Amino acid sequence: MELVFVYGTLKQGFSNHVLLKHSKLVGQGATQNRYAMYRSGIPFVSQKERVSTISGEVYEVNKNTLHNLDILEGHPNWYRRIKTPIDIINKTGDIKTINAWLYFNEEIPEQAELIKSGIYGQNRSSRFFSLLF
Repeated sequence: MELVFVYGTLKQGFSNHVLLKHSKLVGQGATQNRYAMYRSGIPFVSQKERVSTISGEVYEVNKNTLHNLDILEGHPNWYRRIKTPIDIINKTGDIKTINAWLYFNEEIPEQAELIKSGIYGQNRSSRFFSLLF
């Protein structure tokens, strides 16, 4: 099993979450490091800029699900999957640091909008991040 951190359309309530329907939600979380999140129809996270922590969800996935996520994200040619330290909050409210795969993309379209908060779909799914991170 592998841990994957999702921050965009793979989160609960978004269009691609169906790919994680058989995966276990480990917890809500945020990256320890600051990155830049952009939106151009879909979100992109870049390592080149240090704007904010990125919020999302961590899932435990099997090899087949990870393969399907790689196909969706175009890994390694479009998005690149890289192990990243993530602070997660589990069901008991405890915070711990884990290493999880995160999909980065450095090919940000010119018309992309910077999401300064690091929260994709903030109005839909930002439960506690503004309080904690």
